[in-house]
Parts: sequence; C-alpha cells; structure tokens
Amino acid sequence: MRIKVIDLDGALTVQDEVMAGLPGCDADLFIARDLAPRLRLLAGRSALKTLAERLGPPTRGEICFYGSGDFHHLSHLLVSRFDQPMSVVHFDNHPDWTRFPRTLNCGSWVSRLLEQRNIERVVTLGPCSSDLNAPQLKGADLPLLRAGRLEVHPLASGATFYAGPGFETAGVRGAAGIAADGLRWAGLEDGDFAAHVETIAGQLPATPLWITLDKDVLGPDEAVTNWDQGRLPLHLVLQAITLFARHRPVLGMDVCGDYSPEGDNGALRTLLANLDRDQRRDPHGNAIAINGATNGRILRHMGDILQ
Repeated sequence: MRIKVIDLDGALTVQDEVMAGLPGCDADLFIARDLAPRLRLLAGRSALKTLAERLGPPTRGEICFYGSGDFHHLSHLLVSRFDQPMSVVHFDNHPDWTRFPRTLNCGSWVSRLLEQRNIERVVTLGPCSSDLNAPQLKGADLPLLRAGRLEVHPLASGATFYAGPGFETAGVRGAAGIAADGLRWAGLEDGDFAAHVETIAGQLPATPLWITLDKDVLGPDEAVTNWDQGRLPLHLVLQAITLFARHRPVLGMDVCGDYSPEGDNGALRTLLANLDRDQRRDPHGNAIAINGATNGRILRHMGDILQ
C-alpha cells in the first residue's frame, strides 16, 4: 500500500494517524493548497490539469487522502489516470449523480465519470440524504440507473415519487395524490448487511475496482464533515470493502470527508456552497481527533487489502 496525501486544505497535515506514514518510502505528500480555491466544490480546468501533473501516473495499491468532501470530485481525476476497464465502489451520503451543469463538481462527478468507456459501473452505497427524494427534480442522471451502469443502494428502504418511467414501479403517489411510477430503494440495513453486499459484489463486471469513501456517509461520532451526514457505521464500511475485495482485485482507494473551514472561494463557489448545503462548523473543536482516528482505522484495514 502506498499512502498519498494531497494537502488542499490543511485538514490532513494535523492528523498524526495519517502523517505518521509519510517519512517512510511508501508515502507521498503533494502540496496543493494554492490550487484549492479553484478546485473546491467546482474544478477549474487549469487547476485540475496542474494537480494531475503534480500527482503523475497512478500507483497500483495506493490510498489517497485529500481532505474535505468539497473536493470529492477529485476522485474523477484519480480514477481517470487508469485506462483499463474498471468499476468504482462509492460510499457516500450523497449519490453525486447530477447531469447538469456539465462541469466537474462535487455533485456531478459520478455522472461525468460514467461518460468514460472504460468505467463499467459505479456502485453507490449508504446514502441517507434527501437527494433520493424526487430525484428527477434535482437533476439526477436516472438513465444511468436504467442502463445498469449506476447502482444506488441506500441505507434505508423506501419509495420516492418519480414523474416518469422507472426501472421498478413502486406504486407511490405524488403530493397531489396522483398515482405515478416510482423508484423503490432497497435498504442495506434491511436484513443481513453482509449478504446484501455479497450479492452486489457477485454481480459486478469482471474488472478491477477503485474504492472511494466520503466520510459523510458515517455518523458524527466517527466523522466531522462539511456536509450533512448519514449513519452507516465504519465497521460496516470496512466489512463491505473486504467483501468486495474477495470478489474483485482493488486497484486503489481515495478518502475524503474531513472538515476544513472554507475560506475565500470567490463569489461563484460561495454561492454554490450556500445553495447546496448548510454552512457547517466544528463547534466542539474535535474534528481533528475524530477524523484522525477514523482515518487511522481505514489505513490499518486497507493495509491488508492494498498489497
């Protein structure tokens, strides 16, 4: 396993659990705070190109940490360095599946990634956010669901109003009581979690995997993030990764969802931040300790998988 820390916002360099590996020969630190204002929430093309040049080619068995979930769309960059057929396993409280605008941002990167021919499938696990409610009104790339290239497995079961043909009719009704087709979400927490994951993993294309983890899928006792959070426990995330790795080889992993103050991101990104999420704070000052402990657990677990 090779540890790669991309320092965009200072969230990682204060975590002993992450930085302890950097003096060794199997770790790298990439300084990128100068690029952060042009990458946060929305990736500027020149900043993205510069970061790609600094990172260089991928290393099989790498695990990349890069700070706040405001940068989760950089997973697109990390995955795009590979040109072989592959699938992506995506743990997140949000599906990140919007079709518009056609930029690379933290809400659209899954849809952008699936535009690449070598990406066979993206499997999203654990979301609890309101993005799953009436997704057609929020720009969700639903054709990817119908094509089978995108799978979404929320933590909780439920049906949501969908004003159009769905891949499964849920028999739900709209706000006016009018019958309509719907999407029925099958929850991971219903029944045997490991059995659900085994089924999902067994149906993946016969290609290697990349794993991406936004820690906002976890509860506040295991992560402090810039975004609203879910409630998938870390031990189940790690169990799921182990199960996926038994079915398919894992090329690498990226981890975000740490907390960092936003700073001055310019008028456009400030507007996007205020429209897309609450402006969260670290009221108890414990983000470093909580996120560091979680990142340490992730590193210890992945050491047995990314070999």
